[in-house]
Amino acid sequence: MKPESKLWREVKENLPNIFWTRFENWASPGVPDVLGIKDGIPFFVELKVIRSNKINLSPHQIMWNYKYSLKGGRSFIMAQALSQRLLHIFPGFLVHSIASEGILAAPRWTFPMDPASWHGIQELFLHSPLPSPPAQQ
Repeated sequence: MKPESKLWREVKENLPNIFWTRFENWASPGVPDVLGIKDGIPFFVELKVIRSNKINLSPHQIMWNYKYSLKGGRSFIMAQALSQRLLHIFPGFLVHSIASEGILAAPRWTFPMDPASWHGIQELFLHSPLPSPPAQQ
């Protein structure tokens, strides 16, 4: 099984109270991997598995997340660092910084990959305040 498929399985199994839809992105380039909704709050998550500090995002992923954020949508980039068993989660509007700085981009939230972390991850997806992204020049 591919690493991102394993991460998807972890997310689905550990956040069962969220209704998830996984997308095949060949149909619409740039749309994140999964859509979640709970309590009427929808959000998108792009899943990445990384072996270094670099997070590879396509130009389509960068533009989609940024434009979606400009309209007030909730989107996140979740990067699993294999070597550390950590999850780094970034608000979607940071895609330009993430593409250039990787996991060093801020703000970000970092969680250990353990059962106790998943409640905090769910709260982050549903209730974290996400400021409006600055307009790109």
